[in-house]
Amino acid sequence: MEKFFYSLSEYFRNADTDKLEFWIYPLATILLIYLSTIVGLKLIKPKKLKTTFLIHKIWIVSSLIIATIVISLICSYWVTNYFSKNHVELALLISLFASLLIPIFRFVSLRNYFTNEGLKEIAYQPKTPSTLEATIVFARKCFNRIKIFYLIPIIGFLFLLGLLNKGQNLIAIIFDNSGSMEYKNASDALSETFDHLDYNNEIIFSTLDGLGENLLGSQNSLNNILSKNIYTQLNGGNVAYFADPISAKNGLHQIANECWGSPICEAIWKSFLFVKATQDINNYKNRLLIIISDGDDNIQNTIQSSKFFYDDNIFMQYFPPDNTLIIDYSDGMLNPLFNRFQESGCEIYAVEDIKQDYLDALDVALGSFKNNWNLIFWTITICVLLTTIALFVETKKIV
Repeated sequence: MEKFFYSLSEYFRNADTDKLEFWIYPLATILLIYLSTIVGLKLIKPKKLKTTFLIHKIWIVSSLIIATIVISLICSYWVTNYFSKNHVELALLISLFASLLIPIFRFVSLRNYFTNEGLKEIAYQPKTPSTLEATIVFARKCFNRIKIFYLIPIIGFLFLLGLLNKGQNLIAIIFDNSGSMEYKNASDALSETFDHLDYNNEIIFSTLDGLGENLLGSQNSLNNILSKNIYTQLNGGNVAYFADPISAKNGLHQIANECWGSPICEAIWKSFLFVKATQDINNYKNRLLIIISDGDDNIQNTIQSSKFFYDDNIFMQYFPPDNTLIIDYSDGMLNPLFNRFQESGCEIYAVEDIKQDYLDALDVALGSFKNNWNLIFWTITICVLLTTIALFVETKKIV
């Protein structure tokens, strides 16, 4: 429950109130309700009840239709992870609140016409006392029938069915477990992050294990590494596949500082060759490469002058710079490896050995790979709360 309310404060903090996109949703909501009401009045003519009653009815129905559109946007944006880069959650929630609040005001306003004098404004006057009661009953039934339109917003939630076809994601993580890394906080952050990833995320998890004492079996240049076409030709790096985040979380317990040196480039290329050999790239909707390291590679003296990963077209296809994030634990020290990644257009996220730093960096990397259900819960809460209030508005008793 605490996280549920905390998420609302996050929407306030992340809201881009200085951008037009934030304001366009609430303003468009009010404008569309107004315009659809005007159009409705042009198309529909009053029959058994007067125009005043019809105006209120069309206001309510128009508002509920626009609320349905807002719910559809929230659900479709949420399914496609649009909110990971565009923080309009608050704008849409405000729009939803407004579109469901207007009908309440209209119901209350219409309710106030159910008096001996007010009835004259919404219903044609009965010619005899016997037909007065029938007119009141009919007007009251029409008032209550409007509430049936509250079934319309349910249609908006059907967009959540997109989750059934959201596809698989592949997340390749290179985790530096060399002696120069104090990796417990990074490991704990990964564990917590895996808890929040959906089942449709497959994990390729690589550590730097594999070389013997005195760096036996290591490659002496980046060009040599990039010349390998089979992942078994590289000793540096231990690659493991996990079908889901929970399995990957369990695999974190196997990490230990038992590797010799820091064969970071070998682990990266070996992980890529493993993916290329064992996983069909066409099976994945999204692919992401995350490197958590201080960048201090065994072969760093050769990195600046050699070919780089993105010179390989297939590597570029699998993990382009836009889908690569470097979580840099180098304490501000410049190194050739991260320089090359930065020059290639990859995002570098500098961290200290603090768990929250790693969590923030992973959230940046995996924001488009996970769904925060709190937004849907807030949408449902607003709908249920305001719908309940509207449904409890009853007509006055005419004596």
